[in-house]
Amino acid sequence: MATVAKPKTADGYNTAQTDACERVLVTLLNALGTLKDSVRLVGGLVPRYLTPESPPDVPAHAGTTDVDIVFNLKVIAEGEGYASLADQLKARGFVRHQRPGTQSPSGWQWECKAAEHITVVVDFLHNAVDESQEGKPVSIEDEKVSALGIRHANVVHEWYREKKVTAKLLGGSGISTEVIRHADATAFIVLKAISFDQRGENKDAGDLVHVLRYAGKPAQIVDEVVARYRTGKHTDAILDALDRLESRFCDGDGVEGYERNGSVAAAQFLLGLAPDDEDHRVREQRDVAGLVTEIVTGIRARIEAEAKAD
Repeated sequence: MATVAKPKTADGYNTAQTDACERVLVTLLNALGTLKDSVRLVGGLVPRYLTPESPPDVPAHAGTTDVDIVFNLKVIAEGEGYASLADQLKARGFVRHQRPGTQSPSGWQWECKAAEHITVVVDFLHNAVDESQEGKPVSIEDEKVSALGIRHANVVHEWYREKKVTAKLLGGSGISTEVIRHADATAFIVLKAISFDQRGENKDAGDLVHVLRYAGKPAQIVDEVVARYRTGKHTDAILDALDRLESRFCDGDGVEGYERNGSVAAAQFLLGLAPDDEDHRVREQRDVAGLVTEIVTGIRARIEAEAKAD
């Protein structure tokens, strides 16, 4: 959810930056004490764990330059004995991030120098209960720490996976193993579909398509999303995501899916922007549109069939 423009192509990302993001995440979790059990990882670092590299079937994900964390504000409000979040962050080398052109540092974006030439920004997010909270920070701790409201972010508190990760803590504090609780495929698809629809970033489309391709076969993705829908929880989030995917990747209103901006953005992210690669990009756009359409129509068909059966 970083507010600065991200690289538009996959070659703008590198392993060193992504490794630094992982170290920052582990350092952050190590600092949060019992609160860490309730935070969830979303955003561009998730595919590292959700679709781990496994050549030749699963290529490495492009990576990320930042870390996105969702706080559960209810848990924070009900908690007792938590040390100051701001003090915990500062003790581990984090400082409030100040975006270019702003008058004061942010409370929901904190940064940490992970290497000589690598600074990682961590975005603190929370679930926006209605439109009035979307895109607006809510204070967690006075004016020191806040979290930005994101639509449907609450899905990740229930729809997540766990992964043990070992990394060197920043500041020479040794090596720590932490449990990362990250978005599962359904939560990731929901949040990335919304993110791309709102921002139109190539990176969001690229991340989304990577997970749709490599988190399982299309039928497996359909099965997982339908199983989540069947629980009756967050059904509005799933339907919202399907609508957004259709409008950005699928045929409709006289426009072919491969021409939609989502298909174009995903192809540009993966293959670059060189004019002489246009034919290659168009083929990729068609593949992307076909994949998204297969999954979206499969989910809708199953949901409608089960509704009729009831």
